[in-house]
Amino acid sequence: MIKILSATLSVMILIPVVSSAAATTTYKHPTISMKPGNRAGLQNVFAWDEKCRTVPVDIKAYRPKLGLVYLYKDRFKIPGNQSRECSGRVVDGYKIVFKADKNAKGTTLVEYQIRSKNVDRLFKFRRTLRIK
Repeated sequence: MIKILSATLSVMILIPVVSSAAATTTYKHPTISMKPGNRAGLQNVFAWDEKCRTVPVDIKAYRPKLGLVYLYKDRFKIPGNQSRECSGRVVDGYKIVFKADKNAKGTTLVEYQIRSKNVDRLFKFRRTLRIK
């Protein structure tokens, strides 16, 4: 039985089930350059079970300097390269988006963590945003 948590940027990250002890994995994404007042999509997050049903994900974002992090509910198609059985099925999830303050200039670090009930692991993400 395979359980999956999926997180996307432009490439999907497949995270298989891990053994009994809880673990933490940290990912540092490439820097994004943006203009003040604009939004930047950071990641799409969704998970499903072996019956292709939505599995809730918990996302905790830390307040960055120079802007805010928003979560938008959305629906996502499960990609065929991650699950042949569930390919094309639609599940619920979130888009993680950063919005820079109108007068922001400089660099800020966005940090957030994701946990799913079907994966015994905490995933931490870090992304630097350069606001010009």
